Amino acid sequence: MAVFRWAAVMTVDPRTILPTAGVVEGFDPSACAPFWDLELVSPGYNKFADLARRAPPVSTLFDATDGELTRSPLFNDLYAGLGASDELRVAFVLGSTCWGVGTLIRDEPNGAFTDAELRDVQTVGHLIARALRQAVIHGESQADAATAILVVDGDNRIEHLTADGHRMLESVRGFRYGGDDAADELPGLLLALLTRARHSNSQTIMTTRIQAASGRWLRVTAAPTEAHDGHVALTLEPARPADLLPMMLETYGLTEREITIVMSLARGLTSKDIAAELTLSPYTVRDHVKAIYRKCGVNTRGELVARLFTEHLRPAFEERVFAGD
Repeated sequence: MAVFRWAAVMTVDPRTILPTAGVVEGFDPSACAPFWDLELVSPGYNKFADLARRAPPVSTLFDATDGELTRSPLFNDLYAGLGASDELRVAFVLGSTCWGVGTLIRDEPNGAFTDAELRDVQTVGHLIARALRQAVIHGESQADAATAILVVDGDNRIEHLTADGHRMLESVRGFRYGGDDAADELPGLLLALLTRARHSNSQTIMTTRIQAASGRWLRVTAAPTEAHDGHVALTLEPARPADLLPMMLETYGLTEREITIVMSLARGLTSKDIAAELTLSPYTVRDHVKAIYRKCGVNTRGELVARLFTEHLRPAFEERVFAGD
């Protein structure tokens, strides 16, 4: 297997290829911000979004630069000062979906990564992708990220409640749970979701995001039971980046179509790719991209993705990755 000095393995949001959590070895936390600035804004080699669409999704910096590492801004600005001699990058992909990315950096005494080491990483990549997919899907199942399930009758009375239900309900902004008068009451924002779920003609499951008193966002799903007697099952769980990013984009005044295109841009798709995926002309996509840049106050794809990550996702990511430091 490959020998390395520094490493990072991260789960990513499959829609944006932006990290959601990870394990970092050897790097100081102060390297996080410049690393992502270089990854998302500066020109470079083996970008994660590009690797996620490449077969095989693994490459070394030495090969990408034909052995001239100083052609890489990432090497010049970050790795050279560490005494690094090469970087091996991999995207962990199942089918067409990327669930995580990894980078291994070797120090000067060990030279460049070999073809055999590249093949070794590629061989285990599929297994790691499966493990990371489980981490992404179940990433909010920690003790401090409880999920609650409620069953509510046609009169909005709580009939059943899982163990963490009381605490989750108490956390909802403006809601006090407990006491004789409040025992069967639900906050108005949940009542609105229940009403829509019961009377929707087009959707059997409805999902929204609400904010707890602590400021933390929750994902709430309402699913009417098969009996069609007004009973609804409610699930409250911590919101993931994929739940919040569209809402963040809405704050820039983006339309639903523009939000979809931003997600595609973050995945590394070209205007031609996006046009084919959305059944639009490339000219229409380019017009949308211009409008997106104008509304978000950026000039390039890299600046757009960097702004979204830096302003909305990186603080939480750094807190989760470096919590033990």
